[in-house]
Amino acid sequence: MTTVTFVVADDEFERDFLQLPLDVANAAALLRQDGIRVAVWDRRLSPVAPGVDAVDVAVVVTAIADRAQCYPLDLHPVRTAVEQVRRTWPGATVLAVGPHATQLPAATRRELGVDHVARGEADAAAVHGVRDLLSGRPVLGELPLSGTYPPLVFDDAAPLPAYDLLDLTSYTAETFSGGRVRRGPCGMALGVRGCTYGCTFCHLPFGTRMRPQAVGRTLAEIDAMRERGVDSLFFLDYVFGLHPSFYKDLCTGLAARGGIAWSGQSRAEVVLRQDVDLWAAAGCNGMWLGAESPTVAETGVGKRVPAEKIDAAIRRLSTAGITPFAFILLGLPGDPACLSGEVVDWAASLPGYFGLNQLFLRPGTPLYDELAADYNDGAEPATWAEVEAVTRRYRERYPVSLDDLWDRLVRLPNYIGNAMAAVAER
Repeated sequence: MTTVTFVVADDEFERDFLQLPLDVANAAALLRQDGIRVAVWDRRLSPVAPGVDAVDVAVVVTAIADRAQCYPLDLHPVRTAVEQVRRTWPGATVLAVGPHATQLPAATRRELGVDHVARGEADAAAVHGVRDLLSGRPVLGELPLSGTYPPLVFDDAAPLPAYDLLDLTSYTAETFSGGRVRRGPCGMALGVRGCTYGCTFCHLPFGTRMRPQAVGRTLAEIDAMRERGVDSLFFLDYVFGLHPSFYKDLCTGLAARGGIAWSGQSRAEVVLRQDVDLWAAAGCNGMWLGAESPTVAETGVGKRVPAEKIDAAIRRLSTAGITPFAFILLGLPGDPACLSGEVVDWAASLPGYFGLNQLFLRPGTPLYDELAADYNDGAEPATWAEVEAVTRRYRERYPVSLDDLWDRLVRLPNYIGNAMAAVAER
């Protein structure tokens, strides 16, 4: 029997969260439907390979679905995973999938030392890429021959994700206990793919068109996770509530089931025009907002949301009994809140919690296309080292020290990492 093993590389981002590799579970289920034996090696959980004697194809995922929007630029952990795959299964064909393979396929193949890369959404690239490799037809190093593989369709005929290949209770995110946020076991669902907004710094692996799967399918996935001990859930949908009929029906179904606590991510203007009381009644106890900065509307990145609207959305969530979380992004072009230090006071005043990241200029985003050559001696970067250097130079030339701002922010008690650590110490 043909054997395919999925390999998930280490990721320093997992210091606060360890998210379920949902795209791996989706792809594994479809390949098993083809009669293929499938295993998963999540190196974030164990450095020891699964006990599989021989592997025909090893699929290395460079960034799982939760990281695809903000994928890391450092490929060192992925190279380490590839090297270990070569030592463990020397006869395996190694295929890399993920945003790196899609955005810089030649550089990714060369720098990782893999046999093939497949372009497209990670689960689709894995399924179509493996099928092409096993077809017996000649294939090139970059798959498909042109463009990207088409997205998968998750209809009534598609199997549910292969949750049995994963220990679902090993994956964690922000959950609640006694009304306090903590790091705890957490599943993941993705009901609607895509985002219609045009923030120029944001990588959109699922495109700009909203693609909802059937509500019944999403609820069936949640039921299957609950059967495996999951009682908290994170919705990866980039703008929860933006597709009103889907989310209304979803919340109605969740409320009828009861017993599942969940969080998600949305935008301030969506929160303000949706019935967030319905979300709360359906089990929502936390919602992330892409706030970025109180002055994000002044940074020219296509996110024209004033501070007043962000604050109103935070109050609206709090009034409904939903804990607000804010994504803060340091280093947006000319951000007045960063330049003045206001972002620190603003974060400290938030009634909920905040997560923190710095701006990376990533291939596949309009902001990268606009600025990359200026920070690479006028040329488009051709390697991932050059891509990393673009962000490094951008930060070095930023008018204030972003490292100093970072250090001040991570000392605040409502920084999500501190909040979860404080509960763990009790």
